[in-house]
Amino acid sequence: MSSPHSEAGLGVLVGHDGSAAAEHALHWAARDAAARRVPLYIVTAVPVGGLGHQHRAEVRERAHALIDTAAARIRADIPAPAVETSVREGDSAESLLAASARCDTIVVGSRGHGGFTGLLLGSVSLRVCAHSSCPVVVVHTPAAEDARGVVVGVGGPEDGPAADFAADHARRLGGGLRAVHSWALPVTGLAPSLVLPNMIDVEAVRAERIRMVDKVLGRIRTEDPELPVDTVVMNGTAGRDLVDASIDSALVVVAAHRRRGHLPMRLGPTTHAVLHHARCPVGVVPIQ
Repeated sequence: MSSPHSEAGLGVLVGHDGSAAAEHALHWAARDAAARRVPLYIVTAVPVGGLGHQHRAEVRERAHALIDTAAARIRADIPAPAVETSVREGDSAESLLAASARCDTIVVGSRGHGGFTGLLLGSVSLRVCAHSSCPVVVVHTPAAEDARGVVVGVGGPEDGPAADFAADHARRLGGGLRAVHSWALPVTGLAPSLVLPNMIDVEAVRAERIRMVDKVLGRIRTEDPELPVDTVVMNGTAGRDLVDASIDSALVVVAAHRRRGHLPMRLGPTTHAVLHHARCPVGVVPIQ
């Protein structure tokens, strides 16, 4: 039978509802946990409202059967150090966030089929990405079988945690790290094509941006000189450039900048673009 979610140690938490997207997320999470030798926690959520006592018990029993079966498959295929399961009652996103208190990574599918849990619908994944205090990996499609490299978007000097997360995965995946920084020329009037190249020193701006990215990557290069690290600085749109880079990558990582205040935390346009259109799993790293 399912064991309660462990409160000891860091590990990988994955939401599961039996859908195809959840299966992709489950296997990604299991491989990551096995590679890092940390526990794997499989969590699902069941509704608490609108059900009588008998139906509520039936739903919980089905939920336990679902993730216990998933855990058995993982134990047989991908020997992680420990696999634990948990069925929680309530809102799906809130259940995942609450269960992640002692985890260092949350893994979710892009969307599920609803079913009796409603877990991993698109809105749930976005809410988890927007509010998690630890990195979230969204697996809506597996990477190509021969993909190894990891891409990270570096928007500014504060994006070091995203670069560190990407480098850590690049080491385990056996590929290199590619840091992508995109910037746009200023425009005039109402037409985006009316750029002002003569009013700025394009090469000076490019050199400044390269120095910024190199500074973010400096510690990674110093601590692991064997890891291939490539810097790409281009004139373009960050979301589009990262989506293009995801085609032959094993993982693309973006930084989620959290604005403090009374309004709910929101994900920026670059993060949204990559989450919706990337061709490989996406890691979202919170920047406080």
